[in-house]
Amino acid sequence: MRLNDRDPIELSMYRKKAEKTPGPADSSKVEACLAGPAIHRTWISAYRSGENEEFFSLAFDYIARTLGAPVDSLILDAGCDTGDHAIRLAKRGFIVEAIDISDTAVSLARRAVSEQGLAGRINVRAANLRCLPFTDGLFPYALCWGVLMHIPEVERAVAELSRVLAPGGMLVIGENNLHSVQSLAMRALLSAMGRSKGRFRRTASGIEEWQRTEEGMLMTRDTDMGWLTREAARNGLIMKKRVAGQASNLYAWLSSPLLKKATHSFNRLWFRHVRLPYLAFANILIFMKRNS
Repeated sequence: MRLNDRDPIELSMYRKKAEKTPGPADSSKVEACLAGPAIHRTWISAYRSGENEEFFSLAFDYIARTLGAPVDSLILDAGCDTGDHAIRLAKRGFIVEAIDISDTAVSLARRAVSEQGLAGRINVRAANLRCLPFTDGLFPYALCWGVLMHIPEVERAVAELSRVLAPGGMLVIGENNLHSVQSLAMRALLSAMGRSKGRFRRTASGIEEWQRTEEGMLMTRDTDMGWLTREAARNGLIMKKRVAGQASNLYAWLSSPLLKKATHSFNRLWFRHVRLPYLAFANILIFMKRNS
C-alpha cells in the first residue's frame, strides 16, 4: 500500500513524526501495567459476559475443527489472562500449558481451572512471551489470543512463538485489524474531537494507542495484518486461514443493554454466516510452521 492510500489519520501521523521502533524500555513500561491487578479487573468487567461467551463458544468450536487435533494434544496458551481460553481448549480435548506475565492473572486462572475441575488438563505458570521457558519445537499447537497487541517488541514475541512450535505445528493468533471499519471510524472520530494528538504511534506492525492507567502505560495495537503475515513467514510460519473474529467490540463501551445485545448478536451473525475478516475489528489467523 502506498502512503497516499492510507487513511487520513495514519497519513497525518506519518507526516508529524518518523516511524519509531519499539525497544526494551517500551516493553518494560507495558509489562509493569499488565502485571498489576487493575487492568485484569477492567478486562473482566468489559469482556466476561454471558453473551460474549456465546461468541467464544462458536469461535473455539471452529478453531478445534480447523486444527483437527487428536484428543489430548498439547497446546500452549500464550498469554492466558484469567484462563478462559485455556478452559475452552481443555473442554475441547486439549492438554493446555497456559502462561501469563501477570502473577495476578496466573492466580485467577489457577482458581478458575480448579473450580472447573480441570487441574489435570491445564497447567498455569508465570512466563514472559518475549522469552518463553520452553525448548524448541515443544508444542504441536499454540494459541495467542489478544496478546501480541499489547507487546511493543512484537517481533520477538512472534519469533518465540515460532521457536517453541513443532515443525508442521499450528498456531492460532487473534488480533485487532488496523483496517477494520471500527478502527478507521474510531481514529477519525478521535481526530475530529481533537483527542488523537500524542495518543497514537505508527510502527511497521500497525498503529499503537498509548494510554496512562493507574498502574502505568498500556499499549494496544491495531495490527497491520499484511505485516503480521510477512513477519510470521519470516519466522517460518505460513498462513493457512484468516477469518473474522468479532466484527466489533463496541459492547465494551456502550451503556445501553439493548445496544450491547445488538452488538453481540451482530458478532455471532457475522461469524456464523459471513466470517470475512477484512471489515471485522478482530481477526483470527491460523499459521502452520514449515517442516524445514
